[in-house]
Amino acid sequence: MKHLASLAMATLLFSPLTQSALAATNDTVAPPPAWEQVRRVTMSGGLRAFWNVHGGDNAANEREAAAHGFEMVTLLNTYSDYPGRQKENISTALASNRNNPWRKPDFFERIIKRNIASRTNEGAIFVHDVEFSFEEDADKAWADPDVRAASHATTRELFAAAYFREWATWFSLPCTWAKEKFPGKPVGIYGPQPFRRDYWGLTGKKAQQIDGTHHTDAELWQHIDPTVDFYIASVYVFYEDPGSLYYIAANIEENVERTRRFGNKPLYAYEWLRYHNSNKKLAGRELAPWLVEAMAVLPYFSGARGLVLWGSEPKLKGQYYQALPLFMDSLGRVADLSEKIGQAQLLPGEPAHLLWKEKRPLIRRLQVAANEWVVLAVNPWQADDANSSLAVELGGHTLKLELRGKHTELFHVTGSNAKRL
Repeated sequence: MKHLASLAMATLLFSPLTQSALAATNDTVAPPPAWEQVRRVTMSGGLRAFWNVHGGDNAANEREAAAHGFEMVTLLNTYSDYPGRQKENISTALASNRNNPWRKPDFFERIIKRNIASRTNEGAIFVHDVEFSFEEDADKAWADPDVRAASHATTRELFAAAYFREWATWFSLPCTWAKEKFPGKPVGIYGPQPFRRDYWGLTGKKAQQIDGTHHTDAELWQHIDPTVDFYIASVYVFYEDPGSLYYIAANIEENVERTRRFGNKPLYAYEWLRYHNSNKKLAGRELAPWLVEAMAVLPYFSGARGLVLWGSEPKLKGQYYQALPLFMDSLGRVADLSEKIGQAQLLPGEPAHLLWKEKRPLIRRLQVAANEWVVLAVNPWQADDANSSLAVELGGHTLKLELRGKHTELFHVTGSNAKRL
């Protein structure tokens, strides 16, 4: 995308050979494993896994991804003007307009509808990639006489409401037009979120502080929500740090919590098997094995109904990632119990941002039936070769679970018996 171009491990611990082979991705010696070495999964119970990776051998990789259990995504770079060599690029027009949402370029509707019409209807979901920043301080925008005149608002209060409502149309109209072109196709947006992606703005903060930082998210999103069929939480990993697990969980949980006022639409977590390239030290390198293992399962225990594996690999051929077999092995643990997990109730737990601040293990519990649970537990703060015991409350009794290194453990618990997945 533009800003990117911008539980136990299976049933065994990684062998030293597997650990070193995956670590070698970051030094890129051996080619990635072929698709034949990648596990196939079948998701059920309303849980989903999507493939949105593009690169060399794209058609062949999409066929293989579908055969391995992924659904496809129709992703549209909505504001681009490829046929016109970017002469009527909406993002370019926005570069000189950060505070007047009423000043859409004359070609706004024409370019977007043309881009939508150019896409086929092959994906299971349709995603608009619309990313731009605007002045979020309505008072500053009010101070501009041209913007104030365009709003026709007579007071600051009326202006502020109209201001966010009008900016929302830059996102909602493309969704409306996609629905008109592809009736029945679920439509969503990669860009704004009900809770905008945050990393350091979460750790160490009180709930009130987090709300204060993100208060404009809700102002904008309330007008976008009627035009989308699902939510997206972008949780690309920035750092090889224990906090990255809590960042994933917290961003998904905050988005899920803030969307419940609108209904019960599903949320899908956008992920990448490489570190986000805003981190120049790690940009382009594949994630550490313990992060790959975690990101394959954590969304389903944080309120998400699915994940989207994204990537842009224009120079690579064949299967793109050393870590894909590990990712699919880990995802397979959810897939094998997806009928149960998909119908389970996520039990209340301490907020991820609080556990992050206090450097405590992350625990999430799904109740399947009166005497049956699936539990995720991980302590990324301990050493790779360390073991620890964790007490978990389930149905009025305490169960001790053993955590190994930084592994994201999954346990299927019936009564007082826990089976490591």
